[in-house]
Amino acid sequence: MTKDMVNDLIDEIFKEIETRDDAILEINRQMSKVIQLWPYRIVIVYPPLSDGLEITAVKPIKKLSLDDYNLWQDVLDLFKNSAKWILVSWAPGSWKTTFAQALVELYEQQNKIIKTIESPRDLMVPENVVQYSFTYWSHDEVRDILLLSRPDYTVYDEVRNTSDFELYKDMRLTWIWLIWVIHATRPVDSIQRFLGTIEMWIVPQVIDTVIFIDKWKIKEILQLNLTVKVPEWMESDDLARPVIQVSSFFDKQIVYEIYSFGEQIVVMPLGEEIQTKAKEKWWKLNHYAKLSIDNILKEILPCSFISKVSGDTVQLFVPRSEKWAIVWKWWQNIQSIEDQLGLKINVQTFEDLPILDIDVQTEKNGNSVVIYFPRHYVDRNVYVMIWKELLHTQTNSHAQVVVKNKNIVKSIISKGFTLIDYDRI
Repeated sequence: MTKDMVNDLIDEIFKEIETRDDAILEINRQMSKVIQLWPYRIVIVYPPLSDGLEITAVKPIKKLSLDDYNLWQDVLDLFKNSAKWILVSWAPGSWKTTFAQALVELYEQQNKIIKTIESPRDLMVPENVVQYSFTYWSHDEVRDILLLSRPDYTVYDEVRNTSDFELYKDMRLTWIWLIWVIHATRPVDSIQRFLGTIEMWIVPQVIDTVIFIDKWKIKEILQLNLTVKVPEWMESDDLARPVIQVSSFFDKQIVYEIYSFGEQIVVMPLGEEIQTKAKEKWWKLNHYAKLSIDNILKEILPCSFISKVSGDTVQLFVPRSEKWAIVWKWWQNIQSIEDQLGLKINVQTFEDLPILDIDVQTEKNGNSVVIYFPRHYVDRNVYVMIWKELLHTQTNSHAQVVVKNKNIVKSIISKGFTLIDYDRI
């Protein structure tokens, strides 16, 4: 495009701001502009800040509800009833904001008054959620407005500097419920970022729940409690002091103690070996539960299927053509399995399975077909969907899957196949 063409496009964008209610000039600097043109975030950069006139437009490509996270009932109960001052943490690009949006929708359905603080305002939230920005307001002004208007929940997307932490403390101590998104590479790191900005003993009063997100899965939930005790590894009763106990919601164990020692603040990990063993035990139990459930399902289902045990729920995927037959004809058997195992079976179709986005090569070798996976897929379980059939197999030492069944080979050649990302179910 020529420079004149780009300038014409910029003029059109600014005309949209003047005529649309869902368009806002978020940042207006001499060398850059940021426009939120719902749902697009448009960044315009001028020379000499950039070496040429540039327009970049991005938009959200995925929106999830809490139902998409397949959460255990006790986790849902935590969000609905107990957790009021929530930190959502992990590294950039790990879908923290997507999860915060899902929480907003949960509380909005409960008729809560919700407001957000964003720069720029790009959360995809319901219309009756008011979105504030620091672009035109200072922290003090935003704090005063929120304290006067008294929302039930305030969502802050991206907590970064000292003034952000101070705002969090002020709002929490006035009993406004908070959901704040923060960068951290470990769950405990998001707590440590508060230790340098506010007094240690106030931390458990302003944070009760830390949610650690990786992609679109909850990897850990931490809860904080303040007590007075002798820290672990110390023996003398004279050393008793205020201690923040950080416990894992899943393991029901204290995983960190935070306390002052002299002029230093100590973050002491506890029982990491015990935690690792507990998680390994949980994985083994889950694995054997799945094998047992699959054996039972094979006896009653008339088709191929894929299942995954997640907490107290079994995600069951079947061909679309068989779903209603299973629901109506076989549902009594499925309900008896639910009653017997104390699990809920959720029936979906193969089309609902997440796709594994990797490059593979295929080759016909005589009467067989060889699927070549990337090198790091050596000796790994893989799920291959071929028309209405599902092949659960394992790659060999060369990261290959060799298919010899004549019918499956014929289907692969004529109709192709799709790889399933089992980890994302």
